[in-house]
Amino acid sequence: MKKFLLLVRTGLRVNFSLSLLKPKYLFRNKKDLWMVPLIGLGLVGLIPVMFFYVRLVVRMYGWLSPLGQQAALLTFALLMGQFLVLVFGFYYVISAFYFSRDLEILVPLPLAPSQVLMSKFTVILVNEYLTVSPIVLPVLVTYGVLSRGGGVYWTRALLTYLLLPVIPLAVVSILVVGLMRLVNFGRKKDALILAGSLFLMTLAIGGQFMLNRSVGAVPDRAAAIRFLSAPDGLVQQIGSKFPPSIWASKALAWGPSGSGPLNALFSIGASLLLFAGLFLAARRFFYRGLIGLGEQTARRRTLSRDRLERGVGSGSRPVRAIFQRELRIMNRTPIFLLNGVLSVILIPILFVVMWNTGKRASDAAALMALVRSADATIAVIAAALFMTISGSLNGTSSSTFSREGGQFWMSKVIPVSPADQVRGKFLHSYAIAMLGIAASALVVLFVFHLNAAVVLASVALSMAASFVLTAVGMIIDLARPLLNWTNPQKAIKQNFNVLLAIFADFGVLFLLYLAVRLLGKLGWTGWRTPAALFVLLAALSAAVFKALKAFAARRYRDIEV
Repeated sequence: MKKFLLLVRTGLRVNFSLSLLKPKYLFRNKKDLWMVPLIGLGLVGLIPVMFFYVRLVVRMYGWLSPLGQQAALLTFALLMGQFLVLVFGFYYVISAFYFSRDLEILVPLPLAPSQVLMSKFTVILVNEYLTVSPIVLPVLVTYGVLSRGGGVYWTRALLTYLLLPVIPLAVVSILVVGLMRLVNFGRKKDALILAGSLFLMTLAIGGQFMLNRSVGAVPDRAAAIRFLSAPDGLVQQIGSKFPPSIWASKALAWGPSGSGPLNALFSIGASLLLFAGLFLAARRFFYRGLIGLGEQTARRRTLSRDRLERGVGSGSRPVRAIFQRELRIMNRTPIFLLNGVLSVILIPILFVVMWNTGKRASDAAALMALVRSADATIAVIAAALFMTISGSLNGTSSSTFSREGGQFWMSKVIPVSPADQVRGKFLHSYAIAMLGIAASALVVLFVFHLNAAVVLASVALSMAASFVLTAVGMIIDLARPLLNWTNPQKAIKQNFNVLLAIFADFGVLFLLYLAVRLLGKLGWTGWRTPAALFVLLAALSAAVFKALKAFAARRYRDIEV
């Protein structure tokens, strides 16, 4: 037990390198003072989002309370939190379990496989508490305040929050351990890992789609009366495909009487059972799936003299060569590929899945009416915002230099200027953003059924916005690249630069919101506002990209590997 606790402590200290947030560090290292206003700007942009979210929760509580179905609000929030863990927790698990560099140190030590794996599981669990907090905590707190929950409610709310990610994360972990045990039999391990990952993700999203179909189905009148007349009717309807969300909701809403304690025991028992299953899987399969994972199989190929002469000295344009190098860095590491490329496609897919749930609800109808508004300003800006979020908020640009890790020395010595390297790296990150914009544009076109002119205008506006956000993310990562990481996941998902870039993105979007408000007060309507925003973003893009190239010319010399 002592060894396990020591491993957990070490893992947490490595995972959460938050010394940069200490005032003493910031004032001693004045080169990082730029982070203070950046974080402040991001919080200013984030606060309105949370305000509207809490306001929506209060309104939904008011709608459900007269029907006695307010507990369904808890079920929905808990279900969404567990679904996020089920989908995005996969990245953390496969990276920490099998691609962490510290495994080279831990495996030879006198440690049991279960100790190593369970310590990593604990560190991932702590990360997931942060992942679900923006969705779950506002609902738990708002529900407790509106329902005047006493000490029993707040105690159970804390217990529910602590148990929330355990079940889905344990399920993902068991599946990953089994998957890696199977793919380690093959020669094409990276391809098998990627294929297996996509298969598991498809299962998760497909399960959520079926769940939403069942929730969104319109029942007949008798069935509607039946489940609305029961105190837990709507709770059962929403959480029918994933019972742990029902157990947690009843444990909170039913309090110390009725079925509350029994459902709390169900949650605790299921968590312990899955935890024990993961422990057994770790003992039997963890090291078997790990050993030999890093082996590479050489492929022999005979080169003719003509082919050799064409290859040697032919060279490649510097920007194109750097772009191709970035593609190889991302493609050869499944974690980078899943986090970068898959995430920009996943957001539009999840939106379609969620849209299926609420397409018959009044809020969904109001949103559809808003986007289809006759005012081109609303339609274009709303669609462009969705495309920008899908394409740019994925951490690819803000981990551009960090993904190279200890091999960044190659970028310092190759005969390519920092400006050309930045151009190639920028094109790679921007191409991924374009993939997200294209996927979300298809959603806007075929789900919202907007006309082609609005879609094209939204694409142009989102491309300009993504250009700015991509350059800003690269500047942040170039200012303080994380080159000494222990596993690929840390370079992109546990990189503080990614969080700083998200703050910066929210800040930029908030400034654009203020610009739209100002243009509205000046009487600008129709296509004039999107056109003015595009001109503003185009000028800002040129300025930020020029600043990025100038900063790279100075910063490349100072970075030490």
